[in-house]
Parts: sequence; C-alpha cells; structure tokens
Amino acid sequence: MSTTISQNPPLLLSEAEAGELLNVCAKTVYRMRKEGKISFLRLRGVVRYSRDDLLAFIAAESKTVSADDSTTTDNAPRS
Repeated sequence: MSTTISQNPPLLLSEAEAGELLNVCAKTVYRMRKEGKISFLRLRGVVRYSRDDLLAFIAAESKTVSADDSTTTDNAPRS
C-alpha cells in the first residue's frame, strides 16, 4: 500500500489506488465497477472511487463471507 493512502488518506481514489485498498488489480476494480458491485463517480470525465464507500464495501463483503462460513457445520464437500 502506498504511504500516501496510509498516512493521509484522500477522500477520492483512482482506479489503481482503489485496487490497492481492495488488494486487487486495477482491472478488477474496473470490472467490479462495470458489474455494478462498487460505486464510483465521474469528475470531469475522470472516474474516482470514494474511500468511505470502498471501506463500506469491504465491511459488507466481510459480513457476507462470515455469514456464509458460519452456516457450514461439517467438512463435507458441497455438491
């Protein structure tokens, strides 16, 4: 993660910075945007991502994964 994001986080992130925050590549961020999974805004034709929205996305995804994990009580493979 870049030192700019960790020391003085900007409110709006580029695709590459959003990818760093989500721990994915910029192409994945682009795909997630196109699929409607993450919100974005366009300022003078430039796409930006709200840091707060991305953090909320991470929190929501974490809850979904936790809920999915808690419903499995055995180690049997799913079919």
